[in-house]
Amino acid sequence: PDAENTYMPTLKLAALALLASSTAALKVEKPVVKPVLKLRGGVSAGDVITGGALFLSASVGLPALAGGSDALFMINYPGFDWAGYQAKWTAESKSYLDTMTRFFGGALLLAGALQYYAKDVMAAKPYYAILTVTQLVFAGLQIFFAAPTAAMPSVHYVYAGMNAVLAVAGAMAMI
Repeated sequence: PDAENTYMPTLKLAALALLASSTAALKVEKPVVKPVLKLRGGVSAGDVITGGALFLSASVGLPALAGGSDALFMINYPGFDWAGYQAKWTAESKSYLDTMTRFFGGALLLAGALQYYAKDVMAAKPYYAILTVTQLVFAGLQIFFAAPTAAMPSVHYVYAGMNAVLAVAGAMAMI
């Protein structure tokens, strides 16, 4: 009994030490990109453009893909009589808009997925440069093409404003 009390704690300690060292040896650390510029609260400009662009891709892409033009425009044009507006259209026109809206939604979701996975495999400056340029392009599309012909232009100016803010965050992230 005395030998058991003497050797058992030593064996337990040795087993724990072996387990701890093997776990530490198997631990793989992912490289961390340290942001140069932090905003208030510890959020980096890179976090803002990455999260904001992903949010826009998902919040527009998912309803567009899942619900088509009716879902997308009813969400984006609150208070607008979308059904009455569409009542003047042919069935073919409605079908075409719905198909293109679903295609657009799927493309946005795929772009968001690519963006999500690219962050971990690309260098920071090219990654943020691509996101910045895309936000500037989307802002331009909203201002020069979507708003002038839209049923509710103000919605497109709001989206352009969000795109512009994200582009500024992207430019800051490249510093």
